[in-house]
Amino acid sequence: MSTFLRLKEKNQIIYKIGFWSSLLTAILNLWYLFAFIIYQPILHAPWSGIDSYAESFKQIPFLAWVIPCFLLTLAFLTMIITIYTLVEEENKIWSFFALVFAVIYTAILSTNYYIQMTVVRHNLIYKMTEGISLWLYANYYPYTIPGALEGVGYLFMCLSFLCVSKVFRQGKLEHWIRWLFIAAGISGLVVFTDPLFKLPIILTLIDLGIAGIVLTIGPALLAVRFRRK
Repeated sequence: MSTFLRLKEKNQIIYKIGFWSSLLTAILNLWYLFAFIIYQPILHAPWSGIDSYAESFKQIPFLAWVIPCFLLTLAFLTMIITIYTLVEEENKIWSFFALVFAVIYTAILSTNYYIQMTVVRHNLIYKMTEGISLWLYANYYPYTIPGALEGVGYLFMCLSFLCVSKVFRQGKLEHWIRWLFIAAGISGLVVFTDPLFKLPIILTLIDLGIAGIVLTIGPALLAVRFRRK
């Protein structure tokens, strides 16, 4: 009996971690979505040179979407870890693939956004512009280093969503989570495709809106699923 009680207590802790990480994933994605939409006029503004860009750089609207993107990598990885820990044995292989892909996504994009928050921001504030042009979310994005990193990073996030969707099979709530995660995996592939084959800006903006919705509702419903436990 004591062993069972310890196991039950352990599972309750995992469910709590799963609830909070899923809820944070939804909140951070919603935060990023609104902040990034507001940032669009800056992102697509006419390019007048690196010195002019540094002169007009404002760190608040920049950090408003970079910070949640950085935190999202950690929340998403934690969410996938809890799913992997709790799923039954027959679904372990899919959740393991999802976990591996989530680790790769986190490693690539947490590094990218940390560089943006520190190296890029510091150099722009102090007008030290030599050598940072290719690190900007500005001229020729997504054909810059962060654009390429986002492309490959979000590819692995999409693969993680698609793999983990296969573990949700029972009940109406899990059915919704499954299809929302599939939609998140498919819609996010535009970030990977755009640097390879330039897509119309209207298409990428529509996809951004769809991805923002499913990336918010899906983890939010997963938080409800964890809460019920």
